[in-house]
Amino acid sequence: MNKALIVLDVQHGLTSLRDVSATLEKIESVIHVFEKMNWPVVFIKHVDEHHEESSLYRGKTENLEIVVDTRQYPVLVKNKPSAFSNSELKRWLLDQQVEHVFITGFNMEYCCLFTAITAEHEGFNVTLIEDAAGTVNTADTYEMEGLDIPDFIGSILNWSGCIEVLYTDEFMDRFVQNS
Repeated sequence: MNKALIVLDVQHGLTSLRDVSATLEKIESVIHVFEKMNWPVVFIKHVDEHHEESSLYRGKTENLEIVVDTRQYPVLVKNKPSAFSNSELKRWLLDQQVEHVFITGFNMEYCCLFTAITAEHEGFNVTLIEDAAGTVNTADTYEMEGLDIPDFIGSILNWSGCIEVLYTDEFMDRFVQNS
């Protein structure tokens, strides 16, 4: 089964808002595995066209830059939470004969969630790598004391029975050790 990695919104305008270095390290480790296995990788960049206060507003070009090396991989632009709002993504995945997408990036409760659900609806097998998908928001953002956003969203997706949720080490054990 052909696999591809979707890396969402790993941009300066998000990653500079709080310390997300542990998540970035996990994302980079997953990218390296996909490179080693010769599985395709695609980066998605969010550009907010309308809200000047957004850290990803189109006029704030320095904030739109991806903070990890995109190497030779395609970079697609979106302006909605789902990466599939850019129809080029589905075409690219089909051109690569991808059947199984893996998702990492930011923000877990928006773009990762919406992209995972849309990918499943588009007919792909979907695995979200929870510790390589983070958020710059906190429990205070949502006024929900004690909320662990990645864990909460990961649980919802996993319990759906439609989307697999793994940690990086589980991904390595399951997909890399057996390949």
